[in-house]
Amino acid sequence: MKKIKQVQSFFKNHPFIFAFFVLVVSRIAGMVTIQIIQAIRPDLTVQDHLGWLLMTVYACTVVSLVYWTDTAKEIGLRMPKSYKEWLLFLPVLIIPLFILSQNGISSWGIAQNLVLLIAAIGVAVNEEVLFRGVLIRGFMKWGKWVTVLVPSIIFALAHSTNTFVGGDTTYALYQTLWTFAGAIMLTAFRIVTNSLYPLIVFHFILDFVEYFSTGNYGVHAEPFSTSLLIPIAIMSFGLMIYSLILLYKNSARDRSVKDERVYLYKN
Repeated sequence: MKKIKQVQSFFKNHPFIFAFFVLVVSRIAGMVTIQIIQAIRPDLTVQDHLGWLLMTVYACTVVSLVYWTDTAKEIGLRMPKSYKEWLLFLPVLIIPLFILSQNGISSWGIAQNLVLLIAAIGVAVNEEVLFRGVLIRGFMKWGKWVTVLVPSIIFALAHSTNTFVGGDTTYALYQTLWTFAGAIMLTAFRIVTNSLYPLIVFHFILDFVEYFSTGNYGVHAEPFSTSLLIPIAIMSFGLMIYSLILLYKNSARDRSVKDERVYLYKN
């Protein structure tokens, strides 16, 4: 028990090592699960059948490790302080609403609908807890702006590799652009609200609309019209600016409160 507590304390005090540990363990857990299933059903592939399960295992493993190290509240698994902080996210709904207006959503049968729903939940939880929760802890010591920028670059680069695993090149390019802008936006919101829950909800809504409009999830091999991709990219960068303005105001307010406390202490 003492050694376990020492390991937990080590990970709490070394956020970058913990982030790497979470990434590796979650991926191993996911691939082991897939290997076991494919040993029984070799006809089932990750791309066509098991991607939703992979995302679910990733999410469950990441969340479990966060709670195991008692860092859940520290990384943002806590409710926002007030409903007003939820309202900050209303403008970002313009993206799923735009996709909905262009493509609509369809029912793909009970089994496929369930798969799409589970995939949307798994991706939202996994990516937000890992990238906007676990990963940014290590960057906070260098300030808010470094914390916003560097993990967002990593997040975008991670999505850029989709073109190497069967994704449409044009879609992957635009996806890299809006995931960079979106990551900055979501990280800024995470710092302002100190909560991951609104981020997870928004990410789920976005993926839910995307998945149910196309009938699939994950890597998109089919081409998309630039009339759909370009507006999403533009909206993403617009919302990025909106979130950075909120972050700037939040930083200015924090400095004002800090200065006031120093003044009161000296007087």
